[in-house]
Amino acid sequence: MVESITFKTKGKTYHLEIDRINPNVLTAGSPGRIENLMKYLDEAELIEGKRKHTVVHGKYKGVPVSGVSTGMGPASAAIILPEIIEMAKGPIVMLRLGTSGSLQPWVKLGDLVISEGVVRDEITTNAVVGSEYPAVASPELLPILIEAAREQGYKLGKNLWTGITHVKSDLYFCEAPHFSPSKELMDAKLLSYKRMGVLASAMEFSVYCIHRDYFEGCRNRILVGNLLSIIAAAPEAGAIDVSKVNKEEIEDRLTRVGLDSLVLANKVREGDGKIDLTPVIRQMIEMPPRSKLSKAFK
Repeated sequence: MVESITFKTKGKTYHLEIDRINPNVLTAGSPGRIENLMKYLDEAELIEGKRKHTVVHGKYKGVPVSGVSTGMGPASAAIILPEIIEMAKGPIVMLRLGTSGSLQPWVKLGDLVISEGVVRDEITTNAVVGSEYPAVASPELLPILIEAAREQGYKLGKNLWTGITHVKSDLYFCEAPHFSPSKELMDAKLLSYKRMGVLASAMEFSVYCIHRDYFEGCRNRILVGNLLSIIAAAPEAGAIDVSKVNKEEIEDRLTRVGLDSLVLANKVREGDGKIDLTPVIRQMIEMPPRSKLSKAFK
């Protein structure tokens, strides 16, 4: 594997137009979600290149943090993530802050979902490795993300869920397959994911998992995680309604979980003896099986 695959111009990344990035990174498809980080950061600095990708640098509780907008969809993320990874120095913790639609009746509007792995229902990452290769979130981060979410009032098994999520290339025809000319095929595929317990449908995170595995072969340690706020339930018919939630409040809460996760991960890496994740792991072990959740919401 080569040391660098990205374009450079005058020492800066070609698309983001940056010459540095902190190793603790929050990303989002939305530039506005990244710009929103600034109200939480000390020494905040905003950079916006000609392609309108927003980059924010600053410190949160003393930890250097950067935020980057990747654009929407796996194809855009696959251009931006290599630039982030190649520009960062040392080990990287990179978390995606996203919104998504629920695929399960017990995953409600306003809930938070943490991906353990994803269904690669997109073709972008096939340019790296075949579709039979799994896309798995960094397991080391899972209890850290849960603990940070708990600190923001989320409760595992109530409004906080972990499991497999779905990644798609297209938004509208995959999210609402009843609109698609290939309705019968799309409906059947989405139904099979629901039956297997896939929690929510979103975009991009498969790129994070696959690029992590590729770049760890030639660079430093990379940890990736995915935090999804539920803003819509997948409808049986008609258009998707995202007006039933306070999106600004949900995204602020999502941002705080992401920032606190970076701080907690940094403390664990530095060997902070006050951090005890045993209660979180116990809660994960004691989670009820999907069969009980399914019966409760029939």
